[in-house]
Amino acid sequence: MQGLTRGQIIKESGGCFYVKTDGAVYPCSARGKLRKKGELYVGDYVDVDLSGDPVIEKLLPRDSMLTRPYVSNIEGIAVVVAVEPKPDFLLTDKLIVGCVQQQLDAIVCVNKSDLKDSEKLFCKVSDEYGAFAKVVGVSAASGDGIAELKALMRGRFFCLAGQSAVGKSSLINALCGDGLMRTGELGRHMRGRHTTRHVEIIELADGTRIADTCGFSRYDIPLFDPATLESYYVDFDEYRSGCRFRGCTHTVEECCGVKEAVELGKLPKERYMRYVQLYDEMTKRWEKRYG
Repeated sequence: MQGLTRGQIIKESGGCFYVKTDGAVYPCSARGKLRKKGELYVGDYVDVDLSGDPVIEKLLPRDSMLTRPYVSNIEGIAVVVAVEPKPDFLLTDKLIVGCVQQQLDAIVCVNKSDLKDSEKLFCKVSDEYGAFAKVVGVSAASGDGIAELKALMRGRFFCLAGQSAVGKSSLINALCGDGLMRTGELGRHMRGRHTTRHVEIIELADGTRIADTCGFSRYDIPLFDPATLESYYVDFDEYRSGCRFRGCTHTVEECCGVKEAVELGKLPKERYMRYVQLYDEMTKRWEKRYG
């Protein structure tokens, strides 16, 4: 179709899509077939008709995609954890699996490094994820580690993801150097209020783009054959050769190199146990896929 302009969706609110193109941002509606199918994500590249009321006519192919949070075309994920609220490492594992699946860079960001026990948390995170992800300790309050985090993301498109009240908005404030985002406090029972209501791309002065997402307590990775799950645990790689059986799932089999590595302390036991939990969850979902 002639006369279309190409741009990227940087925000969605109430069915209105804000598309950035040629340095300007246009509030756009979407053609019915796109709107009804719910196919448009923040981060999508689209063709827009600007000849009248701006309308999105076409969705372009994606390089990457996350669901819940819904964001596309990112180059990496920065998973934010902190001492408060208590970290959900199964959630972190699921996000890391998504990174490996789509060949995205992974950062695990330990926020609130000024709080008691943060150093202990940083050591745990480094032990479990340091072999295959960048681990950074930061404090949005004091500014510690912000320069290092900026350097890791500079000039690229990253998604910040994690639990509610873990401090993502405060981190973006620190990265931007101003009070761009609204922040909140922990709610009752240390469960965070959802202070970020939508996904929005924020562009920093150095060209870095950050997709800020709603805090969430549940995330399900897309359904796939659970037999392939172990291939996304790259820290298992050097131990698979010790498995007697081809296609070993590292769960119930005997003579398993991964299980032996766990017993010898070469692999973190807690991370392995979460792998088994996720494998069991995915197996149940897989068995019910036609139900």
